[in-house]
Amino acid sequence: MFSQRYADGDMPWDSGITPPEIIDILAELSPGKALDLGCGTGTVIRDLLNQGWQADGIDFVPRAIELAAAKLADCPPDSYRLVCGDVTRLADLPELRRPYDLIIDIGCGHSIDKALNEAYAAGITNQLKPGGSFMLYASHPRPESTVGWTPMQLARLFNGKLDLFWEQRSYDAGLGVAASWYRWRKR
Repeated sequence: MFSQRYADGDMPWDSGITPPEIIDILAELSPGKALDLGCGTGTVIRDLLNQGWQADGIDFVPRAIELAAAKLADCPPDSYRLVCGDVTRLADLPELRRPYDLIIDIGCGHSIDKALNEAYAAGITNQLKPGGSFMLYASHPRPESTVGWTPMQLARLFNGKLDLFWEQRSYDAGLGVAASWYRWRKR
């Protein structure tokens, strides 16, 4: 579905604007290395680079990576890497410059196959530096969809791996669902 939507230019999730929750954490943290899971067209990566970060992005849709490369074409090539790959198999991607000070997921993980949740969580935990932050935006599940996580599901998924620093619940009018932002820290 995502590949077809990128091919058709039908990407309502791509606002071209970095969410304020990410802007806020960038103002708080000193620049380091960041990983954007499901980076799409590279909007967040561009803002990371503008704030002095090194940033890697991963997306499983080749067209998304092409669009991100075009968006970042005027940035120093050694400041970022774009990888077409699977967010549940981060250890298999030698192009990534791990470990990371910050990992960001804005609506990627909540749509993966639930059988891969443990691999997703382990990958994030293994790629994040001690003291590093993981920013996650996820919708809450709806009865008619497999997309989404409840706050309890996430607490169980990351229990013993990451500590929840804060959660901000909201309503995503575009999707018509409850959603939350989470900030996790690695011990």
